[in-house]
Amino acid sequence: MVLGISHQSAPIDMLDALAFGTDDVDRLRTDALGGASVDGLAVLSTCNRLELIADVSAFHGGLADLGNALVSSIDKEWQDIAGHFYAHYDSQALQHLLKVACGLDSMAIGEAQILGQLRSTFTDSMAAGALTSDLSHALQQSLRVGKRAHSETGLDEVARSLFGAALEASQAHIGSLRAANALVIGAGAMSGLVVAGLHKEGVNHLTVLNRTIEKAERLIAEVGGRARELTPRTLAEEIADADLIISCTGARGVVVTRDDIVAGLSQSSKSAANKAFIDFALPHDIDPSVREFEHVALFGLGEIRNLLTSSANERDAAVVETVEAVRAIIAEEADKLESGAKERAVAPTVTALRTHAKDVIAAETERLEKKIGESVDEKVFAEIRKSLHRVAEKLIHTPTVKVKELAVSDSDVDYAQALIQLFDLPTIKVAHAKATPETKVAKASSPEHIEADGLRPVADHTLDVVEPEHPTGRTIRLGTRRSQLARSQSTAIAHQIAALTGWRVEIVEVVTEGDVNMSPLAGFGGTGVFVSAVRQALHQGQIDVAVHSLKDLPTTPEPGIQLAAIPPRVDPADVLIGRDGLGLSELPAGSVVGTGSPRRAVQLRAARPDIEVRGVRGNVDTRIAHVRDGRLDAVVLAAAGVRRIGRLAEATDLLDFDTMLPAPGQGALAIETRGADSPFTQDEELMAGDVAIRTALRRLHDEATDLAVTCERAILSRAEAGCSAPIGALATIEGDEVVVTAMMADDDGTIARTRMSAPLPVVDGDLSSRDDEALKVAGKEIARVADELGTAAAEDLLRRLDIDPAQSSDHLTPVKAAAQSSSQGRA
Repeated sequence: MVLGISHQSAPIDMLDALAFGTDDVDRLRTDALGGASVDGLAVLSTCNRLELIADVSAFHGGLADLGNALVSSIDKEWQDIAGHFYAHYDSQALQHLLKVACGLDSMAIGEAQILGQLRSTFTDSMAAGALTSDLSHALQQSLRVGKRAHSETGLDEVARSLFGAALEASQAHIGSLRAANALVIGAGAMSGLVVAGLHKEGVNHLTVLNRTIEKAERLIAEVGGRARELTPRTLAEEIADADLIISCTGARGVVVTRDDIVAGLSQSSKSAANKAFIDFALPHDIDPSVREFEHVALFGLGEIRNLLTSSANERDAAVVETVEAVRAIIAEEADKLESGAKERAVAPTVTALRTHAKDVIAAETERLEKKIGESVDEKVFAEIRKSLHRVAEKLIHTPTVKVKELAVSDSDVDYAQALIQLFDLPTIKVAHAKATPETKVAKASSPEHIEADGLRPVADHTLDVVEPEHPTGRTIRLGTRRSQLARSQSTAIAHQIAALTGWRVEIVEVVTEGDVNMSPLAGFGGTGVFVSAVRQALHQGQIDVAVHSLKDLPTTPEPGIQLAAIPPRVDPADVLIGRDGLGLSELPAGSVVGTGSPRRAVQLRAARPDIEVRGVRGNVDTRIAHVRDGRLDAVVLAAAGVRRIGRLAEATDLLDFDTMLPAPGQGALAIETRGADSPFTQDEELMAGDVAIRTALRRLHDEATDLAVTCERAILSRAEAGCSAPIGALATIEGDEVVVTAMMADDDGTIARTRMSAPLPVVDGDLSSRDDEALKVAGKEIARVADELGTAAAEDLLRRLDIDPAQSSDHLTPVKAAAQSSSQGRA
C-alpha cells in the first residue's frame, strides 16, 4: 500500500508544512509499525512528496494504522488535508512506485534525483529493521526499473528539455549566454545536468556554490570554472557578478532569500543589467517575491513546464515519445513483478509439498528396511529407494508446475490453499518486519460490573483471550473496534461473561469506517459508521457478541441483530483537558479547543463565544497529544471514555450539564448478538448457542440505564438524526419520576433546551427474579413511557427551532430556511 501526498495532489505551501525530518520519519515509522495491520514500512520524504510505502495485511486496517500514525505526526487537522492524500493498494501501489522511481511523477519529469532519494529511503528502512521481504523486494525492483528507464530511453533528455526551455526564456531576458556569467547553487544530480548544459551552451564564466565545497569542486572540475563554499557573503558576491542564477539544492525552505538578492544587487557593478533566476526546486529555493524587482526575471518549475507544454516543436514530440517508452517499460515490469509475486506466494506451499513427499518416502523406506532389509541386497534396496523417489517426483511434478502457472493466470482461486488442504500441509507462516506478539491470555476477574474509577483502565486492552476460572468447554468470540478505549471496555465485558458462564472469550478486532475515515463526523453522510462493520461480522458468524458504545448505535433496529444487554452506565458527562491545567472558563480568548462533535462544538461556542472550536478526530491518545504538543489549547472528551482507560487525572474541567449536555446514550455500552431472525442462524446448533448467549447476557443488563437511554434516543429518532447531530440529552430517575433534559441546535447554531418529566410505570412482579415473562412485560411498559417522554421532548425542541425533519434536506435544517432556499432555486 502507498498512502501519500505530492505536488500532483496538494499545493506547495501544504507540502512545505508536511516536511519530515529524520526524527519525524523515525517516529512516524514506529507509530505505524505499532498498528496491527502494518508489517513493514518505508517513508519517502522529499521536498515535493511524502509517501508511506507499506506492507499491510489488509486494506482498511492498513489504511487506518497509517492514517492514525500520520495524524499523530503532523501539525495539521486531518479534515484540512485528507482530500489531498491518495492511497494505492496491491498492483496499483506497485505501478505507482515504479512511476515514482522512473521520475514520471516528479515535478521535473525524468529527473534522476528521486532514484537517490528512494535508495536512501530503502537503506534507512532496512537499517531500522522496518522492511518485510516483500517490501524490500518491491523497493529494490523499483530502483532497478528506474535505472533501466534512464539507460534504455531518452529520459534524461526530458529533464534537459525542461532546462532548455528555461534557458530559452532566460536568454530572452539577459541576451546571449556566451556573454553571460552563470551561477549554479547546489551540487546534486540536477546541478550536474545544469553545469554540463551551461558548458555546452558556452557560457562566459561558470561558478558553483555549495555548502560542501568538495562536492562543488568535483562538479566543476570537468568543465572549468570556480567552486566556492555557500555562505551569505559568497552568495551575495556571486549574485552581484552573475547574469544567470540557477538554484537546485533540494534543501528544505528558502535558500536564496529576498535579503540575499537585495545584497547582491546592491553590490553589482551592472546596476541596470537584467538578471535571470531559474528555480528547479520544489517548493522553491528562491524567494518568489523577487519577481517584484526591476530588471529581475524568475522562472520556477511551474512556469518552465507551462513554457514546455505551450510550444509545439520536435523537442516536445521527442519528450512525448520518451515518456511513452518509459510507460511501456513500467507496464512490462509491473506485469513481471506481479507474476513473480504470485509465484513467490505459492513457492512456500510447493516447497512444503516436496518436503511432505520426502517425509512420506523416508517413512516408507524405513518401514521397508525394517521388514525386508536383511533379505534384500543393498544394491537392490538402493534401486528401490531411487524408484520411490522417482515415482514421488513424477506424481508431484505436474501439480507443482501447474499450481505456479495457475497462480499467475487465475487470480480468482487460491491454488496454494487448495494444495494445503488436499495434502494436509502445515500452514505457511510469513515473516514480518515486526515480531508477532504471543496471544495474550488472562483469567477472568469478577462477574460484577467493573467500576470505571478513572485511576486505572477497566481492563487490559492488549488481551486476546479471557479464560474462565472454571471452564465449561465453550468458546465464544467477542467483537470490538480496535481502539484502546473500545478494547478496554469490551475486555471488561469479556471478563464478566467468562466469570458468569465459564466460557472462554476470544477478543476479535473489527476495523470500522469510523476508524479509517478521519473526516469530521458530521461529514460522513450517514449513521452507524462505528457499528456497521462489527454488525456485519455478527451476521457472517465471525463473532458471536458485539460490544459498542451505545451512543454510536443507529436508532433504527437492524434485522437479524438483537440488543441483548445494556450494562450499568458510567459517568455521562464531558470533560475538558486543557493546557497548563486550565478549565473552560479560564482559557484565554482566542484559545483553540478541539472536538469532533457538532453537539459539543455548538455548546462550546455558546459558553465561550471568544474561543475557536476546531474539528479533531483520532483516538483518545491522539486527541490528548494535540494538547500536550501545543496544536490545541484544550480538547473535550467523554468522561466515560477517559475513566475507562484510567486517565481521569488529566482532566482539568468536568463540564456541568448546564454548559454541556451529553450525547444521547453517552457513557453506556450496548451488547448485541444475532437475533432469531438473522439469516445466518439457519444452523440449529448455532441458533441454540445464540439463545444461550442472549440468556447469559441478561445478567449484565441494567434496567435503570435502559430506561434513561431509551428516553434519550427517542429524541434522536423523532428528529430523524444520527449520533453526529447537535443534540444532547440526559434522562435520570428522580424519586418516582423519570426526568429528561435535552438540547438541540439548528444549522445556524441557535440552541433550544427543554426539561420534561413523566411518572415511572408501576409494574407487577419481582424484576430481580429475572423471570422472563415478568421482565418482558415490565420492559415493554418502561420502554413505552421512556419513548413517549423522549418523543415529547423532541417535539418541543423541533417546535422551538421551527424544524420539520420530514422537509429537511439534511439532519437539521429549519423549515423557513429550507423553504426560502428552494424558492430561490426555482427563481
